[in-house]
This record gives sequence, C-alpha cells and structure tokens, in this order.
Amino acid sequence: MMRTCLVVVVLALAGCTPAAKVSQVSGKVTFKGEPVPAGYVSFTPDLEKGTQGKVRIFMIENGVYDSAKAQEPGIPPGTYKIDIAGFDGKRIPMFYQGKQIFNPVKDSHVVTDGAGTKDFVVPDSAGQNVKIQETADF
Repeated sequence: MMRTCLVVVVLALAGCTPAAKVSQVSGKVTFKGEPVPAGYVSFTPDLEKGTQGKVRIFMIENGVYDSAKAQEPGIPPGTYKIDIAGFDGKRIPMFYQGKQIFNPVKDSHVVTDGAGTKDFVVPDSAGQNVKIQETADF
C-alpha cells in the first residue's frame, strides 16, 4: 500500500511543471519627436542567443505599446530581434492602421525578469522613400 501511494505521489509531481516565466515590457515609440499614432512592435526570439518561443506583436496606440494589454499578456525573458512599423492612424480601405509613415525599423532588446520599459526612437532616415504597402482591410 505504501509503495502504491509513493508511486502515485511521484507521478503526480512529475506532471506538475512550473509555469514559464513571463515578463512585461512597455514603452514609447516616437518618430521625428512625435508619438507614432499607430503600428506595432514585433519581438522575435533571437535563436542565436538561445531565446526560445514565438513571435510576439504588441500594438502601438498613440505612441505607446504595452505587453500587458496584449491578447496573450507578457513575454518570456530573453534576447529579441525587434521590428517596428508605424502608420498615420487614419483608417482607409486596405490600410487598417493608415498609411506607413516610415519604412520598417529593426532593433534588438533584452527582456529581463519582471517588468521593464524600452522606448524606441525611430530615426528620421526611416521616413525617406517610404514604400507604402497595403496592410489589410479588417
């Protein structure tokens, strides 16, 4: 009887895995000194630095993004490749967030445990020769 109880306890504990750590990241996104009206900040795990997981996309609203407000809040700690897209926020057919105001910008960021902030300043040069692309009509 004691052996059976021990086996049950060991099996129960084996199925209990701790939840993956999730951090929160938020910040401001500006372009030419002004808040980016609409857009997104995409966090792609940097596999070369050992970060595992899936791409996380956080919407920019009035110059602010916040992982806590995402449909699936938070992001695992690690090193991420960042892609930033900005739009004028004036919704028209085929341009859900409006027209692009700069070409996509790449960056990187290390998400640490807990909550942190990371502001992004889009360089003025990203606004030169903008290639307007349809985003989708939702």
